[in-house]
Amino acid sequence: MQKLLRGIVLAVSATVAALPCGLADEVGLNEIGLDEQLFASDASDADSDACEDQVAGCCGGLDADHQARRFYITGIIGASFGTLQSGGINTEGNFPNTGRATDSLLTAGGAIGTAFDRDNGLLRLEVEGRGRDALQGSTNSFEPPSPTYFYSVRASDGWSVMANAWRDWYLTERLGFYGGGGIGAGGYRLSVDDSVVSGYGHVGGFAWQAGTGTTYRITNRTTIDLGYRFFDTVSDSLPLTLGGPGGPPAGSYVSNFYASELLLSVRIYEPFRSPTVR
Repeated sequence: MQKLLRGIVLAVSATVAALPCGLADEVGLNEIGLDEQLFASDASDADSDACEDQVAGCCGGLDADHQARRFYITGIIGASFGTLQSGGINTEGNFPNTGRATDSLLTAGGAIGTAFDRDNGLLRLEVEGRGRDALQGSTNSFEPPSPTYFYSVRASDGWSVMANAWRDWYLTERLGFYGGGGIGAGGYRLSVDDSVVSGYGHVGGFAWQAGTGTTYRITNRTTIDLGYRFFDTVSDSLPLTLGGPGGPPAGSYVSNFYASELLLSVRIYEPFRSPTVR
């Protein structure tokens, strides 16, 4: 009879181990202690340990695995101190385009990623998308010996999509810092006009960024960080025409956008989990 009861208890324990942890806790199976009540005097230590290991595997194993890899979303906003560097040739005057336009822009966006537990910190892999306000300014057109014509420059609809890797280190239970970077693509809609030649179109291509920052853990699932990024796109060429769109070719305007950026981010881990689950 005791062997039969022991077999039933082992089967129940195996079933509990296969249940989701929350369900097992809800029905109270983890606290029944049938093995102790029914055959404490005769059950072998091996059988008892097996039951406990199976229950612990339900209540601790999944949670440990969950903590080792956590999904997160991040909201980002900040200031982008952008520069548009000019190049190329204005063939109407046979002069190089020179100079740079600078402007302070608003940038905002978000990221989704996964954080992996590492020694004294995290490894975060994410995909980030951001937009930027329009940059406006002027660069040099005809230039001997000093500019007599200037391009009116506007770079609007700025965007970037990056694949990033960040390494977080903990300084205290709540305070930390991180470093890393990413690669991807970026671009903007560029218009230039010096009243003789002009150009308009979308430019963009490969982009990269590197950065660092500090983090502060508000709760187990919410972290804020203040970070710095250096963002850069490869140079791209915009055709110039004489007398407006449809006119004869007049060379090209080569531009390169780069920026130093200060960003405030709020990161939420497991945003779709029940608030009651820690």
